This record gives sequence, C-alpha cells and structure tokens, in this order.
Amino acid sequence: MRHATVKIATAFILGAVLAGGISFAIAQPFNAGGGPQRRIVVRREIMRRFHGGDWHRLGPAGAAIMDMKAIQRLYLLEGRRQDLVGLYHDVLGKTRNPEVRNYAYGHLARAEIKLTNTSQAVATLRQSLDENLARLNQTATAKP
Repeated sequence: MRHATVKIATAFILGAVLAGGISFAIAQPFNAGGGPQRRIVVRREIMRRFHGGDWHRLGPAGAAIMDMKAIQRLYLLEGRRQDLVGLYHDVLGKTRNPEVRNYAYGHLARAEIKLTNTSQAVATLRQSLDENLARLNQTATAKP
C-alpha cells in the first residue's frame, strides 16, 4: 500500500514540474532582437517575395503595397513602430494611385492610433474620405 502512495506522489510531482517547465517556456518573450528567429523571418519574407507568390501578377500598385507590407513587418520586428508614420506620409507624397493611397491612409491611421494620436488618425481618415468622394464625383460627372 505504501509503494502505491509513493508512485502516485512521484507521478504528481513529476507532472507538476513538467507543467511548470512548459508554462515557463511558453511565457518567454519572442526574441525581437537580432537573433536567429529574426534572421529566419527576414529570410522567409525575402524568399516569399522574390521567389514565389503572386506579387508579380498584381501590377505596380500591388507591388507597392507588398513593399509597404514588407517594410512594415521589418519596422515592427525592429521595434520602430513610430517610423511607420513617416513611411506612409512618404508614400502619400509620391503617388496618386487610389489603391495605394487608400492602403497608405488606412495604415497611417492605424499607426497613429497605436501611437495614441487619435485626433490625427481621424483627420487622416477624413482626408482619405474626401479624396475618395472627389474621385467618385469626377467619375460620376464623366459618365454620359
């Protein structure tokens, strides 16, 4: 009888130690530094963009959006979230393409919200809406 109690206690202690070790491993933060995980993510992104995927079929607008997504991922990996605002302002200054501008405006507003600048995010979205409505009115008046 005593032998069975020792087995149960040993199994219980072993299970608790194993569960604690697994919990500790899961709770460890993601390595956002220059470690091997970052190199793997960057290498995977480069391989996906240039050696496969549908980016080449999307045209110039799709390629620009894919480039913005890749830069965004790298900025976030490096902890440079504040640089995203500058990226999207730069894109908005360089293009008149409605697809690219809508993408940049939406992500610019999200970046501003993350930086707790909600009033600027609202102003950004209103500017995007004004551009879209102006473009819509131009196409409506151009139709016979």
